[in-house]
Amino acid sequence: MKRILILLLTILSIGCTTETPKEYSLLKYAPQNAAVILQIQDFESFQSELKNNQLLQSFKKPKFKQDFNAFVDYLQYIKPNSKSLLCFNELGKNSFEYTFITKTHPDLIVLDTLQKASAENITYEGNTIIKTTLGDRVNYTFLADSIFVNSSSKLLIENCIRSYKKVEIPASLKKVYATIDESKSATLLATPKHLSPLLKHIFPNADTKFVETFGEQMALDVSVLQDEISFTGIITANDSLSHSLSSLKNTAPREHKMANIIPRHFQYFTSITFDEYQKFHPETTNDTFDALEEVCTFSFNGQRFTALRFVSPNNEVAKQLATNTKLSTVRNIDIYKNEDAALFQNHFTPFIKNFENDTFVILDEYIVFAETQAIRSLAILIGNYKDKQTLSHQKNYQQAMQNLSDESSLLTFVNTDTFKREFAESTKKAYQKEILSINLDDYPYVALQFTNEKGSNYAHVNGMLKRNTAKPTENTVSQLLNVVLDNPAATDPQFVKNHITKRREIVVQDEQNALYLISTKGKILWKKPLDGKILGKISQVDLYKNGRLQLAVTTPTSFYIFDRKGNEVKPYPTKAKSAYTQPVAIFDYDKSKNYRFVFTEGNKVTMRDKKGKVVTGFKFSGAENKFINPPQHFRVKTKDYIVLQESNGKLHILSRTGTPRITVKENIQFSDNTVYIHNNLFTTSDRNRNLIQVDSKGQIQKTKLPVEENHDVTMTTRTLVSFFENKLRIKDKTVELDFGSYSKPKIFLIKNKIYVAITDKDAQKVYLFDSNAKSIPGFPAFGTSAMDLENFDKDQKLEFVTKGENNTILVYKLN
Repeated sequence: MKRILILLLTILSIGCTTETPKEYSLLKYAPQNAAVILQIQDFESFQSELKNNQLLQSFKKPKFKQDFNAFVDYLQYIKPNSKSLLCFNELGKNSFEYTFITKTHPDLIVLDTLQKASAENITYEGNTIIKTTLGDRVNYTFLADSIFVNSSSKLLIENCIRSYKKVEIPASLKKVYATIDESKSATLLATPKHLSPLLKHIFPNADTKFVETFGEQMALDVSVLQDEISFTGIITANDSLSHSLSSLKNTAPREHKMANIIPRHFQYFTSITFDEYQKFHPETTNDTFDALEEVCTFSFNGQRFTALRFVSPNNEVAKQLATNTKLSTVRNIDIYKNEDAALFQNHFTPFIKNFENDTFVILDEYIVFAETQAIRSLAILIGNYKDKQTLSHQKNYQQAMQNLSDESSLLTFVNTDTFKREFAESTKKAYQKEILSINLDDYPYVALQFTNEKGSNYAHVNGMLKRNTAKPTENTVSQLLNVVLDNPAATDPQFVKNHITKRREIVVQDEQNALYLISTKGKILWKKPLDGKILGKISQVDLYKNGRLQLAVTTPTSFYIFDRKGNEVKPYPTKAKSAYTQPVAIFDYDKSKNYRFVFTEGNKVTMRDKKGKVVTGFKFSGAENKFINPPQHFRVKTKDYIVLQESNGKLHILSRTGTPRITVKENIQFSDNTVYIHNNLFTTSDRNRNLIQVDSKGQIQKTKLPVEENHDVTMTTRTLVSFFENKLRIKDKTVELDFGSYSKPKIFLIKNKIYVAITDKDAQKVYLFDSNAKSIPGFPAFGTSAMDLENFDKDQKLEFVTKGENNTILVYKLN
């Protein structure tokens, strides 16, 4: 078995040297009549997006996910590094098989994980097919030129062998394929007539027949973000095949205004617009609908309504209907009995067919029809319209529409409570409980939009399920992101600057020593393995003085510098002679970006320039005892000072050249705290509960602190913060917190305002105070590590990042 796998990897390596496939090369290997083809631009990135989507996170162990993973079990051992296709075909009634296609490369198959598999070679028409058995699953692999084709079906592989050299990509597929946005992680390609059986397989209790005749071909670019699942693309139609979409061919889209009359507690609505009704429905020969611009069906209060919108209230239809019998009056609006039930039937096919129109109301330019039993609901609808409590007045609807086109031909909105229920009812019974348990409170609507190009046989498609971020109440803290890592976080997450957007991103390391860079959208941009746990904080440098920032990272054995894309910057990483015992200190004396990197290995110190070369002019090389904190650089007035704390209590205060600048008169029994400049003095604390301050002559001043031996201090030039047991002291004010295990307090100076943060790790509470020791409104918030506080995005509100439970990183916004 292992020999066969090694042979396969060898073939993959050879395949990588062949000519680069052309534009449609992967499609040549795709099975004909595929129900759906998922083109994945970046396999790892797409997996990360799915993992970090908040909605998908809410599924704990979904049965349908387990079933799907079992079906495509072999794909977990595939690691594509370029574009790939995942295809599904119906072979036999209600039976589907997959095909996976990608370009070969030496590391495509994860060999170690396939040790339990068995393999054999099969010859077909002079070609080798590798049959792999993994548990009770069998799949087949064929290598053609530089292309890897894997399938759960031997028949599909045989079909591929026979056809790939002579296959012609259908013109309809080429047309939609040309519109793909390859900046998206994935694109869905489908032919509706072949897609319908797959949908019926997934949703056995739903009517999916209408999909067959909706259009000819579609390509949808899929975007999966932290708080959003969306897709954009096009769908084509063919007049000769009577596709539903063809009815919009000669119409121009208009603005949808039905939200002005739909109650906010609706279940769903579907609206169609057109500039000329006669072109939408040429079978209707009278001019009754000349002024009609929009027709809509919606559900409210458990009943179905159909509404028409005319260009103005003064239209012939309204005048004609106003002569009908009045059934009741609500807030000066009459409810009528419709005396010609056939008047509006079959005039809005194929999208809206027969509908109940026993009663109706006229609301300005709108006419709303319903069944007789819906008179009470019509009365509620009138009240909503009068009180401006309709959908168009809801902030979450307004926000959703900002992500859609102003004008479109067809627009569907579904309330997510309705969507969840109908989605569950349409699937297999084994999946229903899990689907019904999803919390969609922050996701009010599912939206789908088609915008026809007048005179053309295609429409633009826009679909969205997005978290509502309408402005919350002031003085609250709201969760912005919840990012799932592959493993628990080992370091406290921190913000770093994106030099392109000028916003902040997140860096964190997990327990497997992988370093992550995470975007403002919660997307994992990259993940890099390191050789150990990171020491201290991650810094940023601009080695090339061009405004492009790099990340500087220290582990016990290496010092790395990564560019924005996660690439190592040469000549780094550098290796420790024995082991780095402190984070590499980075000095930029004159803010000129002529960096000095100071490496600490126990009691040894080495200074290097940004090219990694030893700075020979720096004379200090170490001390008798190890250093307990990283070296530090301070500029006081016009002088530079380099400060090191030796474990025996000696405080070294050096010049740029490493020679003594200040000789401290006595040793200090250092606490674990570092040195600061406070009130123009070198300041730290000792184990005897003293605040230690050293002046420019080396004289020591001691001031008793209201703390115990085990304490933390941090400070700015004017603000002193101390903490011990449960007492947080900011300047001269003390806050008593619950007893617990706390992070070290941190001071943030943002726009001339002091913030002090501390986290109770036991109680999982993050606290934030101002300089007067007053709690910031909305705190404490949930979190399990020290926070980092910054303006993370483009608004004026602050955000903070902290660890959550298990593998999660949380970002909150201060409103």
